[in-house]
Order: sequence, then structure tokens, then C-alpha cells
Amino acid sequence: MRRLLKRGLAYLIDCTICYSLLMLIGQWAIISNIRETIGITDEWFRDSLNTELYVLITISLPVWIYFTYFDSNRSKGTFGKRMMNLSVRNSADRERITLGRSFKRTFFKLLPWEIAHIGVIFPTPLYFMEEPEVRFLTILGILLLVGFALSILFDAHGRSIYDRLAGTEVIDK
Repeated sequence: MRRLLKRGLAYLIDCTICYSLLMLIGQWAIISNIRETIGITDEWFRDSLNTELYVLITISLPVWIYFTYFDSNRSKGTFGKRMMNLSVRNSADRERITLGRSFKRTFFKLLPWEIAHIGVIFPTPLYFMEEPEVRFLTILGILLLVGFALSILFDAHGRSIYDRLAGTEVIDK
């Protein structure tokens, strides 16, 4: 349980960092002031493909880069992991993970978020619907996220499902 709490807090720290940089600075301070100049209007967002592309480029891709880079860096972890004295390593040789393995780990780790994004955006972005509906993919994304977190409790080494799929583990330094 302790490992789940430490990893959960590290993830919360990382999400807060990403949110602060991407949403507050990137989206609000910069992009919101130039969007219409480059043709991105509220009407443009009514198209699901446009919205998905926008979310992918301005949110998902930078977050993927953050986790992929820092988990493979010499520090062996993101800022959140370092603050919680955790590090990521290859479960086979106990060494720092390569960029490729870190990308694989990030792919599986953030897959629930991407599934939830698709559920919110397709076939019509929920925020443009008069009566928003609960969508299967959104619920699936949330259930996967909870399942990934709970899987840490049921693994002898405290690995999540995405750690097992990527051949990694998170350890106390």
C-alpha cells in the first residue's frame, strides 16, 4: 500500500507539473492569444478530428515526451518520482531504462488517458453537445487507469500492469 501511495503522489506531482506548463502557460497564456490568428476558432473545434489533433499536439505529445525523457534519463525518473525518492529501472538487469523502453512504458501508462480523450471527443466533442452523454471509451479509460493503479497492490514487486508489459519496475532509491 505504501508503494501505491508513493507512486500515486509522484504521479500527482508529475500531472501537476504537466498541467501547469501545458494548460496554464501553453494553452491559456500563449495559444489562447494566437489561436484565432492561425485559424483555430470555436467553430474549428466542433470537428472531432480537429479537436483530437489539437489535444494530441498540445497536450498528449508533450506529456508523452516528459515521461519518456525523464524516466530514461540518468535521474531514472520524473520530477515526481525524484521527489518521492523513486526511480525506474529495467526489471531484467536493474539498470536505467533506455529511451525505447521508456517510450513503451509511457505508451502503456498513458493509454487510458488517450482512450478517455477519444471517448470525450468522438463522434462529437462532449462540450458541444446540448445533453452530454456517458461514453463507453471514457469509462473504459477510467477503469484502465484504476486497474493500472490497483495492479501495483497485487504484484509481489509492486509493479503495475504497464511496468510488466514494458519490463520495468519502480523502486525506492
